Amino acid sequence: MKNLNKILIAIAIVIGLNVQAQDSKKPWAISFGVNAIDTKTSAEGGKSWLDYHASHAFAVRDNWNILPSISYIGVSKYIADNFSFGITGTANKISKFVTYNPTSTSTERNSRGYVVTNPGDLAYYGVAANLKYSLQTLIKSKSFEPTISVGAGYSFMGDSSFGSLNTGVGVTYWATDAFGFELSSAYVKSFGERAIAETPDAPSFLQHSVGLVFKFGSGE
Repeated sequence: MKNLNKILIAIAIVIGLNVQAQDSKKPWAISFGVNAIDTKTSAEGGKSWLDYHASHAFAVRDNWNILPSISYIGVSKYIADNFSFGITGTANKISKFVTYNPTSTSTERNSRGYVVTNPGDLAYYGVAANLKYSLQTLIKSKSFEPTISVGAGYSFMGDSSFGSLNTGVGVTYWATDAFGFELSSAYVKSFGERAIAETPDAPSFLQHSVGLVFKFGSGE
């Protein structure tokens, strides 16, 4: 994994040193960084749909699964009219799986009935294709680029695999015309069984990413 990180960083540096100022005729982008997976959104419980999906959204230490290495890489191409299409691959390890069980003992759950267990350090791999729309022109900013996206993906978690519908939001800060820092969050709605005996099967989850992005290439 350390060698992979070094290779990806070296590729990114080479690309960054060779690209010129980005314009609409240089439509390609490559990005990489770290992703986090939070299965709390699939645990239900709470008083309403919004409550069980959004509550504890930033319980990083308790709920987020994060690999201490580069864990996502993506490639995208600008299409037209602020739209771009991209494919992203991610990896993670699921050691924190959230379920809702108000009848468990107080030492096992928090005050709202949520229980976090380790399902066995399950390996996670995912690939997603997304259509992204940039709002940079709308807000008339040269440095900040907010985006919204929709797409579909396929995930492998332990012995399970499942398809998903993905919706997300993000923002990129462009330090130069060709280099930026990106931050994004996506709701991954899975199509499959949620959980069996507190073991992940095909949970929906929130996936957050932070990383670097480089624009390059040659258009028309």
